[in-house]
Amino acid sequence: MSLSVSRVNWARHFGSKSSNFRDKFLKAKKSNRDEDEAEDNPKTTPLTENNIDKIPDDYNYETKNDAIKAKSMDWIKKVVIGYNLCPFAERPLKNDKLKISVVRGNDEEYVAAAVVYELVARSDESLSGTTVVVAPEFHPDDFNRYMNTLHYIEDDFMDEHDLHGIVQIAPFHPKFEFAGSGEDGVDNYTNRSPYPMFHILREDEVGGAVDKLGGDASKVWSRNVRLLESMKERWGQEGVERAMRGEAMDGMDALLKEMKLSGYCDNKEGD
Repeated sequence: MSLSVSRVNWARHFGSKSSNFRDKFLKAKKSNRDEDEAEDNPKTTPLTENNIDKIPDDYNYETKNDAIKAKSMDWIKKVVIGYNLCPFAERPLKNDKLKISVVRGNDEEYVAAAVVYELVARSDESLSGTTVVVAPEFHPDDFNRYMNTLHYIEDDFMDEHDLHGIVQIAPFHPKFEFAGSGEDGVDNYTNRSPYPMFHILREDEVGGAVDKLGGDASKVWSRNVRLLESMKERWGQEGVERAMRGEAMDGMDALLKEMKLSGYCDNKEGD
């Protein structure tokens, strides 16, 4: 799916007060487009509110969008789907309805605009599937700043414009930490990703998947934590980190087969 939300749709959802978000997104999108033909790869400069209009169209990020998309998709396939961590991901991928959108820089307003743009797109009833917004420079070492932006989108934009119940955002971050878990809590790895990500899901599709679990979405998290605890018992904390990066681990196939004997895997959605 391309970014096809029209200015009319944007205005219908957010009104003229949000034109600054729309305009900033459009400017940033142009500034951050891939330059596959470029020969030079200068060091990345953080994208901020002060320089967003000054970066030339031929500006090159050290890591190109295509490489970020490829790494993100590889992680989704090997870890999220390969370990059966999420019952909502495999079907959109099979149906070619899993979109990855890359947004560059660390400007909160710009990144929020890009996420909101995709939220509006997925709120359209005709656009089934899911979108993962990947923001590689968006505070990858500062989980709290990432969450502040997520909460702003959820508490301000989604509340004000009645998007709750239509779409939702699942947070993923390299330093993700559940409250009370501590930095080394193994359960944190259920939401740790190569880059900061905002996973946009349609509520009706999540509800359909939860119905197949007998209406109990907690089965997903409980099974995933058991899997991670088993990984730690076998390979230690370093082994968990390697496995959750998608590295091949001896005995992983046997462990996954064992885990399929319990939890939501018995109710996995068919083809």
